[in-house]
Amino acid sequence: MTSTLERPVKAPAFQGVSLRRKLTNNLATVLVTSSLLVALVPLVWVLYSVIVRGWAALSSPTWFTNSQAGMTTFTAGGGAYHAIVGTLLQGIVCALISIPIGVMVGVYLVEYGGGTRLGKITTFMVDILTGVPSIVAALFIYALWVATFGFGRSGFAVSLSLVLLMIPVIVRATEEMLRIVPMDLREASYALGVPKWKTIVRIVIPTAPGVL
Repeated sequence: MTSTLERPVKAPAFQGVSLRRKLTNNLATVLVTSSLLVALVPLVWVLYSVIVRGWAALSSPTWFTNSQAGMTTFTAGGGAYHAIVGTLLQGIVCALISIPIGVMVGVYLVEYGGGTRLGKITTFMVDILTGVPSIVAALFIYALWVATFGFGRSGFAVSLSLVLLMIPVIVRATEEMLRIVPMDLREASYALGVPKWKTIVRIVIPTAPGVL
């Protein structure tokens, strides 16, 4: 009598299916890897061109001290001084405008806006600005500040474009940080007779991480 252990083991019925899946997986791996390599070719070529052609300028000791302000093409002896200074100035101007506005809007939405109609409209507008591409913000400032008002192209116009992009980020960050502050601190301040505006300025904002 043949025991159960001596019986021949039959191949599973899904063996053919597993083989087909392995072949499909290997084929997909080859195709995806090949596509990745093809996509990397132009990227590597661009990086190579930038490094080779830019090394001569970056290796110059005067590259960071000379300026090409007003020049439309690369000129021998020029540098990136004007670009560095312009970037810093535009960033400072943008921060001086957007940070106070963003913090105040965030404080209003958390402490005063609540479910009011103005608060809902403000939240809706902030959500819209959050999804605005940078090119759209730049075109809006160009159409309004340069084309309509006629102030001309300048670094300040660029700062205004950055303000449109920076304000919604600051508003959202301020909202999240203010909501972290425990309500007990506000209620304790109110119980001591401290006005709401002073509670916000002296307790809520200093306690909120990252606001100040």
